[in-house]
Amino acid sequence: MAGTALKFDFDKAKALEATLVKEIDSINNTLNGIQTQKVEPVRDWWSGGSEEAFIKNFEKTKKDVSKNLQKWLEEYKKLIQDVAKVKKEQEDAVKKALSK
Repeated sequence: MAGTALKFDFDKAKALEATLVKEIDSINNTLNGIQTQKVEPVRDWWSGGSEEAFIKNFEKTKKDVSKNLQKWLEEYKKLIQDVAKVKKEQEDAVKKALSK
């Protein structure tokens, strides 16, 4: 879209990033709590070996979820950096044009 100015609020982007980091930490803490309070205690009422497979499956899933959330957060940060770079370049170009 030619002629469309890029509107971007650096402070709001940083605030969103901080919020996302907190939310991801909260999700990870919730998963850790579920593991220690709900999943591992199945050993008290479930025996025969399959309970260990269940627990290991939860641990693997938890690690995968955490890893993918972290990957998503890094991709978000990169996107924000790319947008910020373009916005700064636009602002610099406007300043340069106005100074002529």
